[in-house]
Amino acid sequence: MNSEFESMADHDKHVAIIVGAGAVENAWNPILDAFRMAFRTEVDIDAANCIFARHVYLLRFYSKFPNPSGFDTLKTQIEAVNLLKEIVCNQLDNAQNAGILKPRKEFADILKRFAFNNMFGFVSTNWDTVIDREADRLVKQVYKDIDSAKCFNIHGSIETPNDLYLPSETAQENYRTDAENEEFGLNHYLTIQFLKKAHQILLYGLSLDPLDAELSQLLNSVFSKSEVLKEVIIINPDYAKVRNRLTLLLFPRTDIKVICYKPNNLNVAL
Repeated sequence: MNSEFESMADHDKHVAIIVGAGAVENAWNPILDAFRMAFRTEVDIDAANCIFARHVYLLRFYSKFPNPSGFDTLKTQIEAVNLLKEIVCNQLDNAQNAGILKPRKEFADILKRFAFNNMFGFVSTNWDTVIDREADRLVKQVYKDIDSAKCFNIHGSIETPNDLYLPSETAQENYRTDAENEEFGLNHYLTIQFLKKAHQILLYGLSLDPLDAELSQLLNSVFSKSEVLKEVIIINPDYAKVRNRLTLLLFPRTDIKVICYKPNNLNVAL
């Protein structure tokens, strides 16, 4: 399956499934372990995000000094960030291979309920590839002529540590090369084109975190321009908070239906 909703079914309905960390059991544990290794102290999710965002700030700050001292400091900062990314990716990869990271039990039911018998595709904001692999496995069970369930990994993945998207980063940053910015920009452009074809967008385990302003803008762009989108489904234990944020991103449109479910009960719409 590819990014163009390849014909896996005869139905005309296109479903885009966007997954976040909430779709994976123990998603943050390896990342926090990486911080404990790097900083030798206890760290929670908010603290980790604070440090990630601080690193992004420093990269932006030193990229504004076009002199030898600024370039040297920027180079040192990039090296520090890349080292942290490598540590994080190693922890994620080890946890994934050990089965510590795994898809939540409702993931298969979600695909059966909302995806199978339609034309569908995936977007992942996660660095791990747990959902990629599980989607691959489940799709192959249903569609014998499909080689893989390709996902858009819009925040990068453990397969290329240096390309990880840190919280608060965007597709265009002064501290990257033009080629790197072009690659990130193309990935986001293709993601937008993919989402604009969807009749239904499903947000699973995605909080619409305030640090990810670019994802919010990406969705707002799709919501404001899509002529085919009919509804957005939220699957999240904290669905009320996500629905509130989503409503703001949908504004001023009122014709797109929002339906919420708790992950442990896909039979009752909220």
